[in-house]
Amino acid sequence: MIKTTWVLSGIFAAVFAVGIHPVRGETFTLNQVYSRAIQKNEQVQIAREEILVAEQDRSRAVSTVLPKVTLSGTYDRYPEKTNDRVGILQPQYSYGGQVKVEQPLFSGGKNIAGVRIADEQIEAARKNLNLSTEALLIQVAQAYYGILKARKNLEAQLRDVERLTEHRRLSELRFKVGEVTESILLRAEAELAGAQAERVARENDLAVKKRELRNLTDLPEEFEIAEPPLPQIPGETVPALIETATANREDLQQSRVREQISEQQVSFARGNFFPTLTVEGTLFSRNQSPRSTFFIDQSWTAEAKIEFPIYEGGLRRAELSQARTRQNQDRLRTVNLKKQLELDVTRSYLNFNAISRQLESREDQLRFARKNYEMVSKQFTFGLATNIDLLDANQTLIEAERDMIGATYDRHLAILDLQRSTGVFLSKALDAAQI
Repeated sequence: MIKTTWVLSGIFAAVFAVGIHPVRGETFTLNQVYSRAIQKNEQVQIAREEILVAEQDRSRAVSTVLPKVTLSGTYDRYPEKTNDRVGILQPQYSYGGQVKVEQPLFSGGKNIAGVRIADEQIEAARKNLNLSTEALLIQVAQAYYGILKARKNLEAQLRDVERLTEHRRLSELRFKVGEVTESILLRAEAELAGAQAERVARENDLAVKKRELRNLTDLPEEFEIAEPPLPQIPGETVPALIETATANREDLQQSRVREQISEQQVSFARGNFFPTLTVEGTLFSRNQSPRSTFFIDQSWTAEAKIEFPIYEGGLRRAELSQARTRQNQDRLRTVNLKKQLELDVTRSYLNFNAISRQLESREDQLRFARKNYEMVSKQFTFGLATNIDLLDANQTLIEAERDMIGATYDRHLAILDLQRSTGVFLSKALDAAQI
């Protein structure tokens, strides 16, 4: 029974080893994945369209400052002409056309404020595009490193299966010669079966991580990813990093743009308290048949029009008060965002330092765990160590390998998070991806 189980386990391991990488697709670097994600992602495309919308809003705002030219024409037909002793009272037909030019001269500053608001809206839309791109690339990096973690964990689990397979073989040999009891062999069988089940779980985890990355990009069904180099580590102090973040963070810059927009909105609302001045000019030409005695076929007019609202039920005061309130809200949001920025930079910096220190300990832990396993394995072969000693040494080794894998890639992600918190991640990622 035991021999049969061992044979089946060997067959299963062989089949699984063949099926781990059934097809090896094209290998992509992190920078290539960045580029493909930006080209494909829907949220980034939506943000790009928002810029176009903002640009069209500016065209609408500019149209309120430019003159308006209107061309119109008329044709009238009457049932019959009417005459009296003096002349023609009603012609048989008449037609004409006119060109009207209207130019606003003063509107209390509303038109200029509207154009400035539109300009700031374009800038805010561009900042929003950068923020959407940055959030996407952070997701891509997390998914990318998630695949690397899953792949390394699968490789570590394969080594664990190999070690336990060898342990099972040695246990059977010692059982046959009567050096150990059957319980030792059964325990080896159980440990090996558990390791094989864990291997299946690790393979599934790798497949899920790959699917997560494909959802963010247009990568093919089968692909591989390359091991990336260590990202550039910001080597400044926390105050210097905060200063860098204050100058580069897109969300803070966008908040400042929102402040400027609210300031222009106050100017726009204040303009409702001023009169508006508009000049108009009209050139017309007409004809009728038969013509009346005093008929004028061509002429022009010029008009200056001023309007001043006297009472509108308190609407202007309410709009101005509302605009000032929103301006104060935007100012407070910027102040609060600066505080959050400082906390974010500090947290990222401390997290990076903590992971870096942990990585050094993980390296020592893995080195000692390997030496310990090699020593206990040899001792078990010659009957100088117990089955429990070997299994404990193996468990310590696999846990050390997993901890080392996690710390290695967590350090990469911590560096990227520090770059993000200081506002330099996006520019570095776009430069590396050559976008």
